[in-house]
Amino acid sequence: MVNRAVAFCVKGTHMMLTATAITSLVKNYQAVTPMKILVLIEDVYQDDVDFIRSIPNLYGRTQISVDFWQPPYEFMNHVSEGVSTGPRLPKMTLWRLFLPYYFSNYDQLAYLDNDILLTTDINDLFDQLATTDTLGGVLDYEDVTRPQHNRAKDFFLPDTSQYINSGVFVTNIAAYQNQVPSDKMLELINKRNYPYGDQSILNIAFYNHIHLLPWRFNLQYDERLLKKFEPLAPIHVSEISEQLNHPGIIHFAANGYFPYPWVKFTAKTKWERMWWETFIDIKRKQLETLS
Repeated sequence: MVNRAVAFCVKGTHMMLTATAITSLVKNYQAVTPMKILVLIEDVYQDDVDFIRSIPNLYGRTQISVDFWQPPYEFMNHVSEGVSTGPRLPKMTLWRLFLPYYFSNYDQLAYLDNDILLTTDINDLFDQLATTDTLGGVLDYEDVTRPQHNRAKDFFLPDTSQYINSGVFVTNIAAYQNQVPSDKMLELINKRNYPYGDQSILNIAFYNHIHLLPWRFNLQYDERLLKKFEPLAPIHVSEISEQLNHPGIIHFAANGYFPYPWVKFTAKTKWERMWWETFIDIKRKQLETLS
C-alpha cells in the first residue's frame, strides 16, 4: 500500500482557511485507506489545533488523522537572510519546498494552499502521478491565458511550457529527493531572489521533470476571468471551461482581479457560495461542540 500524506502550511488567522480546506477534503474522502493530513503551524491558537484534529471524526472519516508540526526550521535556518520572496509572498512560502525532505517516511505527498476547496477524493490527485513521475502540477493560468507575455527570461527558464502553479502539487518523495537533494534546493534558494518565490524555484528545480495534471486539479479562474482572456488564448480557455463543471480542486487564486470569498459578506458566484457553505458547516459543528 502506498503511504500518502497531504500537507498544509499556516500562520496566524489563516487557520480559518485551513480548517475550511481540511473540511472539504474530509467530506469528499471516499476511500477506506488511511490518510494523514500534516499541518505545519506558526502563531496559531491551541484551541484551533485541538478542534481541527477532531474534524475527521465529526464527519465519520476515522481513517483520516490530522497531525500538527513545527515548520521546517532546520532547513529554513540555512536560507540566507537576504533572500526575498517578493512583495506579495511571505518567506513561509518556502516551507513547501522542504516538505519532501521533512516527511521522508511517506511515499507520496500532496501540498495544498489554504485558499482551496476540494470537491473530489484527494486520492484522485495522487492517482494522477505514475511511479516514474517526480512532480505533478497544473499550469499557472497567468501564463496560459496571456501567451503573448513570454516571461521565461524573467523566471530564469528556457520556456514556460511546463510552468506550474505551486499552490497545488503532488510528488513521489524519493524521486523529489533524488532529483533535487536538500543541499541543492538550498543552493538554488540562496542563489538569487525570484519574482514568484517558491513557485519560481520549484519550476526551475524540476524543469523538464514535471507531469502536467488536468486543469480540474487546480482551477484558478472561474467563468469571469476565462471570458476576459478567451480572445487571447481560445484553445486553453476552452479546455479549462470544459472542466469547470467537474472540479477537483478549486483554488481562489485570481491574482487580485476579484476579492476572496472570505473578505466580503455577499457570496455571488457558485464557488464563493461553496466556500461559505463549507465554512458554515464546520463552524456550526464547532459551535455545537462548545454547547
